[in-house]
Amino acid sequence: MGDVDTKYIDVAGGTARVGGNESLYRRLLGKFEASVDMASFNSAIASRNFDEAGKVVHAAKGAAGNLSLTAFFEESSILMEQLRGGGVPQDRDVALFRSLYEETKQAINTYLA
Repeated sequence: MGDVDTKYIDVAGGTARVGGNESLYRRLLGKFEASVDMASFNSAIASRNFDEAGKVVHAAKGAAGNLSLTAFFEESSILMEQLRGGGVPQDRDVALFRSLYEETKQAINTYLA
């Protein structure tokens, strides 16, 4: 098992969410990337379809919360509030959402290695 970057992953919290089953938690972490449709998010943002972007962020927030992916969950929550009801997101938060997604994937890969 690789190192855990606690900025991105709360292993104790995530493991607790699945009844203490670390093996299950690791399997679920391995599915994180597939659970966030960044292509749809990027397309929705580019076309200014903020309702669709909000749906993607809502799903991402749920996945991040269930897996205790702390930094990505926090930014997803902020962006979700901005997108609620078709609101216009701040460019800074769109960029941070994208970068934290990539950083979280890397942290997961390092942890699972």
